Amino acid sequence: MFLANYADGLSDFPLPVLVERLVATDKVGAFLSVRPSLTCHFVEAGQDGTVTAITPPEHAPLRINGGYFVFRPAIFDYLHAGEDLVSEPFRRLTDARKLLAHTYDGFWKNMDTFKDKQVLDELHAAGTPPWHVWARLDGR
Repeated sequence: MFLANYADGLSDFPLPVLVERLVATDKVGAFLSVRPSLTCHFVEAGQDGTVTAITPPEHAPLRINGGYFVFRPAIFDYLHAGEDLVSEPFRRLTDARKLLAHTYDGFWKNMDTFKDKQVLDELHAAGTPPWHVWARLDGR
């Protein structure tokens, strides 16, 4: 087995849990499923435009791929030359029922925008940022 990640997100998730979860199954791959970092509300409306619901992002049932993965070597049977990891191979794994999403609601934050960087910089400057899991282990 091996680990992979997108390298644009930070989390306090204990990766051994994802490995153990995959080991306990016959799946080929597993990834961290997280809530998206959004500030916008979700709007539901009828065809005539009448609003039927406005949901804050923290209460929406949406989850995204958090970019942390563990795979068995069999992933290469599903990944063909020139393909993006998620688009075609994950569809094949999903069709074969060989992909596992591990739900996590702890700290996870991507860094795709300048605003994301500012938030992470502020967390870092405040002392012990949530992704410094090693500091909690050795008392730093």
